[in-house]
Amino acid sequence: MPALRAAVVALAAFGSVVVIVACGSTAPPRQPFVAEDAEATDDTDELDAGSKGDTSRPRPPVPDATPARPDCPGIADEQTCTPSPQCGCAENETCDVVDGKGATACVPFGKAPMGHPCTATVGCARGLTCILGTCHPFCDEPGGSCTGSDVGACVQIHGPGGTPIPSYAVCRVKCALHVAASCGGETNAGIGACLVDGAGGTDCQEGGTRKEKETCAAADPCAPGLACVGPASGTKVCRRWCRVGTSDCGGSTQCTAFSTKVMADGVEYGVCP
Repeated sequence: MPALRAAVVALAAFGSVVVIVACGSTAPPRQPFVAEDAEATDDTDELDAGSKGDTSRPRPPVPDATPARPDCPGIADEQTCTPSPQCGCAENETCDVVDGKGATACVPFGKAPMGHPCTATVGCARGLTCILGTCHPFCDEPGGSCTGSDVGACVQIHGPGGTPIPSYAVCRVKCALHVAASCGGETNAGIGACLVDGAGGTDCQEGGTRKEKETCAAADPCAPGLACVGPASGTKVCRRWCRVGTSDCGGSTQCTAFSTKVMADGVEYGVCP
């Protein structure tokens, strides 16, 4: 099977700085968010909440809610509740981090499941927070692995200047690159797309609208299920993700592998011609 000699536009969504990585035929294509490299000394990701690096939508005003102070483990003086584990809110509320200092509040919750698009935490199911355009579960051990199904690493969220936001760590959501609806697809709340990092980890984040074979760039990303691929310098287009060695492209059309393997959760991926 011929190797694809191309570059993939990469956007560091889980970072306080937006970067574009152009990868040639001898370098592994890097897709849209930054993960911890094996040799790195910093095992957390960064998000400048409220900066241009934050692709989540603005949070709504915090409602006036002052429930009785609960006996929650690890609760700080400025906190009303704890997000992980969820503690201190009424049955119709969820605990969310509401500012860059780690203050928490009990807010109403919605129905959107983990990984699906959202505009604010009030649209996500209980125990989830809206960040990077999709609903993510909280976790309390940054740098470790989240427990349970369909979740990956626990990553610390940072505020401006790289300062960790107390109590604000979330689990990456495992998803399938070739399945457009893996992260909910397009809903009234936005577009959820499955992205992959250079270490083979996946996450659900906000996707774009560019269709298959349309031109694309970091600032104009592809729709769910598509990768922005092209020469290291030149026009790039959206091409459909596929699993190498399968019939994902239909009929006898082969899934074209990258010259340097692109792995996602143990599966090798390429793109359809």
